[in-house]
Amino acid sequence: MKKRRSELSSREVRARSERIIARLTGQEVYRRAGCLASYVSIANEVDTLILIDYALDSGKRVGVPVVKPNRTLIHREVRSRAELKPSGFGLLEPSLEDGAVVPPDAFDVVLVPGLAFDRAGNRVGFGAGFYDRFLSFAPAFKIGLAYDFQLFDRLPAGPRDIPMDFVVTESGIHDTSAVRKTEVGEG
Repeated sequence: MKKRRSELSSREVRARSERIIARLTGQEVYRRAGCLASYVSIANEVDTLILIDYALDSGKRVGVPVVKPNRTLIHREVRSRAELKPSGFGLLEPSLEDGAVVPPDAFDVVLVPGLAFDRAGNRVGFGAGFYDRFLSFAPAFKIGLAYDFQLFDRLPAGPRDIPMDFVVTESGIHDTSAVRKTEVGEG
């Protein structure tokens, strides 16, 4: 997936990201959200900087992840993209000292990065477990942002993996809860 994503031109990333963000921002769950957690995109991920600007302009509170030295993930509130600076991991982050820490239970929506997602909401991340640990404390609506080629019918999932409620791609909103209900015989 990293290779496939790296092959996208900046023009393709921008066009695909704009379609994904338009789908996301058209959803009631997004429109009603007062507080949003958003990762900051890297390496041809869906461009969340566009979305962060849009959310801030719409009056939403936005929390951006920061990896603390003890390898835990916290979110700091940002009021402008200018507050994001390169970190030791090569990510844009707010400083560990600036901005209020937003607790996991304050978010209405959490946008989650991943290399791949499946139709049941499972995801393959980057292997460190940062997001699954954070998501276990966040009762928010969890949304994966991905390109169509990153969505699969089924991916392996472990007991600590936290599924997404939606996965948003260029071609649509994929409600993963319906698939999970069918898989356990509830539907």
